[in-house]
Amino acid sequence: MAFVPLHTTALRLGLYIKIEGSWFSHPFPTNSFKIELTKDLETIRGLTKVKLYFDPDRSDPEMAHSNYAEEPNRKQVQNIEDPEKKSLDESESDPTPDSSEEDAAPENPIQRKIAQHEAFQIYQEHLQAVGGQFQEVVQEAKQVMQDVISGRPRGLRTAQKIVGELYEILDITDNSRALLNLIGSNEPNEEIFLHALNVCSLSLMVGQDLGFSREDAEKLALGALFHDVGELKFSAEQLLRKGSMSAFERKNFLSTHPKYGVEMAEKLPNFPYEAIDVIRQHHERLNGSGFPAGKKDAQISMFAKIVMVVDEYDELCHHPDPAKSLIPSEALSYLYVKCRHTLWHDAVVSLISQLGVYPPGSLVNLSNQKIGIVTSVNLANRLRPVILVYDESTSPNEPIILNLSEEDETLSIVSAIRPVDLSPRIRECLNPRRIISYFPSVSLAESRVGALNSMAES
Repeated sequence: MAFVPLHTTALRLGLYIKIEGSWFSHPFPTNSFKIELTKDLETIRGLTKVKLYFDPDRSDPEMAHSNYAEEPNRKQVQNIEDPEKKSLDESESDPTPDSSEEDAAPENPIQRKIAQHEAFQIYQEHLQAVGGQFQEVVQEAKQVMQDVISGRPRGLRTAQKIVGELYEILDITDNSRALLNLIGSNEPNEEIFLHALNVCSLSLMVGQDLGFSREDAEKLALGALFHDVGELKFSAEQLLRKGSMSAFERKNFLSTHPKYGVEMAEKLPNFPYEAIDVIRQHHERLNGSGFPAGKKDAQISMFAKIVMVVDEYDELCHHPDPAKSLIPSEALSYLYVKCRHTLWHDAVVSLISQLGVYPPGSLVNLSNQKIGIVTSVNLANRLRPVILVYDESTSPNEPIILNLSEEDETLSIVSAIRPVDLSPRIRECLNPRRIISYFPSVSLAESRVGALNSMAES
């Protein structure tokens, strides 16, 4: 049943309500929720400049509200979490409130919402800055591939410029997180170029994490950028059939395109041999089951071992047949559990440490039944990243960013979501590329003033 109008006199515990009004006209994290606490009920009764609605189907029966209790105090929580740990005897208990609790100022809900709004502004600004750089790199990569096919030396010079630019982007933590969001929102019509840049960027991150010098990291990235350049020798029709090749066709493809790529690279003067090894060996496997030469662990270069991990990850996430694509968390789990004998485990662990359990760009279900997209990894607790939340009851111009590490532990990620399982509207609202192009750029100072003005009006 749809939401129906609700008068404040009919408010009670157990109602699933929707508050229609500015995001700053009330102190709650979302506009729709079930009223479960008396203090929230009193807050809602005091709201002005809003309209109230409720959903009968999602509300509790009128008599069920007696089951709701106030939030337990600290001692109650301790006893729930540790039933063996008894509280003090009544004779020893002190009815006076704990001084630390008395001194601690309660969090101001409006200030909290301002902080969330500012967090979104920072996220947007990083996306805009890095997005512009990344789009330039994409365009340069397209030209580079054509130059390499044609044997033009400028292709190598431009490629070295690209990896230098990516290194500079990834050297700043906030920028690297923004870039990971953009990697997670690839445009299908630029697949071959974006795959090259994805593998290049992620390989750079792993190289930096493993302590590579800048010189070695950029050689690694150069090999990663060109690892599949030999595929350009195949027709577009053949490449479109990659996902449905027979075993014989796939073996031939995996054996020949590295050779084609090496031939192209060797025609360019001063192409680093370390990068050529990546092109030649990225489809080899540690147990000798790979292509084209069936090399084993010690025969494969360290650079190639890194790129083969990242290449496999990106292929798992962007399979030619979308129905066979894995979500990022599934792909990382597959690499960690299933590929111990074929891929370099240290590189797998490094990739996971950089991306987290839920990599930036992952769509997730939250325990409060909201949907969001991971914007940033929390290195201290990879299960509690930063989330941009989609809420159908709020304006798309008033998004919410939640840092799960700062939220109550009852709010958590329940599961990851496949993009195809979401409506186009939700996918579009959470697409980082839309956030770059759609939302007007507003400084933090302007954001704060606008928020305060909204509160003054209410």
